[in-house]
Amino acid sequence: MNLKLTRQGYMVQLDGLRAIAVTAVVLFHWTPEVKQTGFGGLGVQLFFVLSGYLITGILLDARTKAEALGVAKKQVVRSFYARRFLRIFPLYYLVVILAALLGSVNIQRYLGWHLSYLSNIAIFREGHWIGEASHLWSLAVEEQFYLLWPFVILFTPRRHLFVTMGGFILLAPAFKLACLLLEVGGSRAGVLPISSLHYLGAGALLALCEKSRSFRGDARRRDKFAAWIQAGGVAGLVIFGVLQLTPGLLKSMPVLGVCRDFAVISLFSSITFGAAQGFKGIAGRLLSSRPMRYVGQISYGLYLFHNFVPYFTERLLQQLGVGTVNRPLLLTVEALVLVGLSVASWHLFEKKLNRYKDSFPYVAVPAKAVGQP
Repeated sequence: MNLKLTRQGYMVQLDGLRAIAVTAVVLFHWTPEVKQTGFGGLGVQLFFVLSGYLITGILLDARTKAEALGVAKKQVVRSFYARRFLRIFPLYYLVVILAALLGSVNIQRYLGWHLSYLSNIAIFREGHWIGEASHLWSLAVEEQFYLLWPFVILFTPRRHLFVTMGGFILLAPAFKLACLLLEVGGSRAGVLPISSLHYLGAGALLALCEKSRSFRGDARRRDKFAAWIQAGGVAGLVIFGVLQLTPGLLKSMPVLGVCRDFAVISLFSSITFGAAQGFKGIAGRLLSSRPMRYVGQISYGLYLFHNFVPYFTERLLQQLGVGTVNRPLLLTVEALVLVGLSVASWHLFEKKLNRYKDSFPYVAVPAKAVGQP
């Protein structure tokens, strides 16, 4: 594997992974054929592993720099939230408010929950999905994760970080098993943030290992780590495949759902590590290709818009009195609308706001340090 960056800290192949994740989500929600495969949630789970990895890596780098320069960590926290605000909030609130004004029933009904990033809690309380607004649950989980994680990474003593992350990872299966034993929450318990901590935490743990001195300074140990990660990915793929091919086993022994979760985590951690270091061959060329990278860049818009496009399209067709529409044609039109909205959002809105992130460096070099040898 070969580390491939285009600018400092930007790993191009991770955008390719985002493209795969968002495509999986859209296909799952738009096509019954994909839903029937039982691969539900994989796109979101890959997003969670990627988020844990990237956010933790950013925070660890900022912590190291802040400690080296004697800069207060509260500056890192402020900049983190300012940068997250610029990336996430404007488009999210624009879409939610527009959807409410255009008559989205489940946005209007749960507007307070959506505006406060508690869509997942609304779903848990209701005990069922909430139509065209259901996909907002994962964005709520990520935002709730962002509220906690900077303090964990910046203020936990370094010698305790590994154990702390391991503890967070184990909270998810412990909670899921408790829900199974106590018959609490049902399938919707999975929308709570604690239920996704093993995905987010696994990405975080991967970043912690990569940032460690032993990983960076010892090529032999680094190669050994890579071999273990790759082996884990293969094992995860095999276990996941076996469980998917034997659905009756999962139904008779729900506890195996936890095994499935960790199989997916092993697989996605391996893929994330490989993409971060830089896959070679066909996989590397595919993930680094311009189309894949571009889809990854606009993936936030694709995710936000994707449930609303068919919802409003079907309402419009009903209002126009249009009867049955050829399904492939309708999917093509909806896909074009989705891509068009996401491209426009990226170039006219998101990309311009992202430029302001430079005004909030994680660690601003103190004036007295400038010019020092």
